[in-house]
Amino acid sequence: MIPLLAPCPVDAGWELIWQQTLPRQQGDQVLGGYSAMELDWPSRRLWLISDAKRTHSLELNWGGTLRRPQFQLQPLQPLMGQGKQKLDGEALVRLPDQPSERFWMASEARSAKKRPAALLELVLQDSGGFSLKNRWPLPAKWQPADAQGMRRNKGPEAVVALPGKRLLLAAEAPLQQDPPHQLRLLLAQLNQGELNYSTVGTPLLVSPVVGAKEHWGLTALLPVRPGINPPLLALWRGYAEPDQWWNRLSLLPAIPLDERPRRPLAPLMRWDLRQLGLEPDNWEALTTGPQLEDGRPTLLLASDDNFSPFQQSRLALLAPLQPEPCSSADSR
Repeated sequence: MIPLLAPCPVDAGWELIWQQTLPRQQGDQVLGGYSAMELDWPSRRLWLISDAKRTHSLELNWGGTLRRPQFQLQPLQPLMGQGKQKLDGEALVRLPDQPSERFWMASEARSAKKRPAALLELVLQDSGGFSLKNRWPLPAKWQPADAQGMRRNKGPEAVVALPGKRLLLAAEAPLQQDPPHQLRLLLAQLNQGELNYSTVGTPLLVSPVVGAKEHWGLTALLPVRPGINPPLLALWRGYAEPDQWWNRLSLLPAIPLDERPRRPLAPLMRWDLRQLGLEPDNWEALTTGPQLEDGRPTLLLASDDNFSPFQQSRLALLAPLQPEPCSSADSR
């Protein structure tokens, strides 16, 4: 039985295991801007990708225990092979059927010419940093343009790694040509070294808060179990000037990737992260954490401080409350 990364029943909620801040400095280097994250628990290695002007990664070695971690920061590593390309890393994943040193990163669009949206294949180096192996621009209909494509600085924000060498992408907000409250998905298939895209319908509601006047956007997606077509956890962020933040986590049903959905898929459940004890901030990254001693899986979150003195880089670990026996079979 595979533990399900969701409460069981879904209205049971979540337990905040811990929350801690990360340093702002490493010697004379400024730290921050963490928008993507991936954990390798067997080796106790956690990688954070910064969306600074020059993309770089920070590796943390997870010392201590699961419930009382002591993170040791390794030296910052620039993305090798980036050259003069302007990138903006927003998601980091590993495909389950590729070598463990291969990673995939989504680069956010700022403009179709200066910084087009792209999927990047990375290779983990012996130094602990990454080098750029391949780069695939997203389709033209997704690139920022007049009345078409993603809005400036609106994604892609989320990438899901699926079996069969497939990657599912989502933007932070609707594309300009789409309805204002629906979020389109993009499916990428890796086949013999080539990447092919196909558009999935418009199955997600953009805002987790009906009628919200603040800006809300999707920042991460994560499968709740392994498999070809799993339900997904979605991380949402709301913001209003000058410095107000709201954060939601929602459970989405399995998305029909091989057929066009008849209507947008509504979340099965929503949770307010502030009510769970998380500080209101720019929570942007999700990844699966280690398993607790009682068998429950965990959810690791990271926040992006935007290099702002009014924000903070944070890590937090959540565990689903499961008073009932819960396995992957319960999500069918």
